[in-house]
Amino acid sequence: LEGEAGDKIKAMGLDLKRSDTPAYIQDFLSDVLDKVLTGANEEEVMDFIADFRLEFKKMPGWEKGSPRRVNKLTEYHSREKRKGKVNMPGHVRASINWNRCREMYSDAYSMPISDGAKVIVCKLKHNPLGYTSIAYPVDEMRIPEWFKELPFDSEAMEATILDQKIDNLIGVLNWDIKSTETTNTFNKLFQF
Repeated sequence: LEGEAGDKIKAMGLDLKRSDTPAYIQDFLSDVLDKVLTGANEEEVMDFIADFRLEFKKMPGWEKGSPRRVNKLTEYHSREKRKGKVNMPGHVRASINWNRCREMYSDAYSMPISDGAKVIVCKLKHNPLGYTSIAYPVDEMRIPEWFKELPFDSEAMEATILDQKIDNLIGVLNWDIKSTETTNTFNKLFQF
């Protein structure tokens, strides 16, 4: 890497710039890239990833979702009312699930999701409603208790917004990224 100290790296076309990557993951990926490009060795980068992974695991499930913009929500919802269950993009289904849960829980305080809204899509574990995901509005200031109690699939979200994006960024280096998922995280959790 040439240039004077303090030069900025301009990364284009990477996951760390995609709008469906949460801002805190973009910052993390940018830090990983910076470390790699400034000569950090494999162990340093893997330790950094393991530390981040540990903090990520501590986060509430609903903070691990992926941002999306919902288009044609009204169209898909109307089509489903006419024809029964229809195929639609996952983030649209997740948004409909939010709106249905708001009604089910008589939640008059949370914002409904409408066409063009920005949402966070969270994956769910098996549940009585049969939902595989649910979204919530990015601008929702108060996350309702009914939502916080849902069975979020943190492992699936970790695989999507962390593992996949780390692999896309530095997988070509053939470093042991998998080691950050178990050994380092386990050791740090129990301070070995």
